[in-house]
Amino acid sequence: MMNGYELLSKLDRQLKECLYISNECLPDGFRDERTDGVSLSTLERKCDERDRESEYAYTQRQKAARVKIYAEHIASGQEITYVPKCPPLPWQW
Repeated sequence: MMNGYELLSKLDRQLKECLYISNECLPDGFRDERTDGVSLSTLERKCDERDRESEYAYTQRQKAARVKIYAEHIASGQEITYVPKCPPLPWQW
């Protein structure tokens, strides 16, 4: 038996599969030339992939932040203290 939140989530997913946007209204990167349009769920998935930071970029950004902190410690004559790594991103779980 599904609770109310699960039912609403299922309805949300199914509605996004039913809603189609014409290729004419979309930029080239989002068009699907095999069909006349693209479902809203497909558009959301493409936007999420485009906006998501790659694992490599995330790691490099975290390393740069730690190096900056270490450089500040050295410049001010302080003892270098360990800065722990940030937790993994949700898609790395």
